[in-house]
Amino acid sequence: MADDAAPTRADRVRLYLDTLRARMDPDEFRLLGRLLSGAVRSLAAAEDAYVVELGEQRVSRQVQEEFLAVLSIVATGTMEHRLVDLGDGAVTVLDAAAAENPVAVRRMREWAARQRGGGAG
Repeated sequence: MADDAAPTRADRVRLYLDTLRARMDPDEFRLLGRLLSGAVRSLAAAEDAYVVELGEQRVSRQVQEEFLAVLSIVATGTMEHRLVDLGDGAVTVLDAAAAENPVAVRRMREWAARQRGGGAG
């Protein structure tokens, strides 16, 4: 990457993964890599549904959240996103503006509750 060039989407993903490699447990980082590889293959297949097979593998909350964060960078090309707890262990990624908007967060939580059958909203 040239000094005066803006970082590309791939540069941002690499930078984020490099920081994760330095701070994550090596086994969890390897698992994250396998999950990301499966997700990219699934997305490249251009199917209507995207599935990442886990088998019997237990995925920690940190790996789940970093998986979402990396895919958000891949999808948007920006690191300006926030993880938002939706309740009952569900997490989503919102852009920074939406994550700071209490009404938007409440609507997302209500939508998630309806999807789980909780009927909130």
